Amino acid sequence: MEYRFRCDLKPFDLWKMTMSRTYRSLAGAVNFIFSVAILFVTVRIWGSSSEFTRGLLVFACILFPVIQPLAIYGRSVKLLEDLPGTAELTINQGGISVACGGQKEFLGWNHVQNAVKRRDSIILTSDASHGYVLTNKTLGEQKEEFFEFLCSKIQKQ
Repeated sequence: MEYRFRCDLKPFDLWKMTMSRTYRSLAGAVNFIFSVAILFVTVRIWGSSSEFTRGLLVFACILFPVIQPLAIYGRSVKLLEDLPGTAELTINQGGISVACGGQKEFLGWNHVQNAVKRRDSIILTSDASHGYVLTNKTLGEQKEEFFEFLCSKIQKQ
């Protein structure tokens, strides 16, 4: 069995993945609680506060729902600027062959640490800081079959 995918990760894909991970964690719960609490505080003391305090309150109200997502999107754009571009992955019984930016690399199954299936993607990791993201758009109808293949190969190692 052989799979071929052309991975063209967009900043929005990375942003969506990061936001999902953030808001499904303890940090997301803290962000939500802070946002609701500061909104109540703002409504309660708005009339008796100075202009400076009102400015701080407005900033605090938009910190997590507006500023944080914009900052994460900016970081996603910057991160993807450093990557060489579209990667072509060929995945078969022997391992994963990656062609990107005129360079080729081969990863045997013993170098693949994990495969994680998310609602909108599959993430292959080769170590703590390197991996490949295959979006549903890239995977198409093969997502389930492909993930089962990955799991069978990774479990054998």
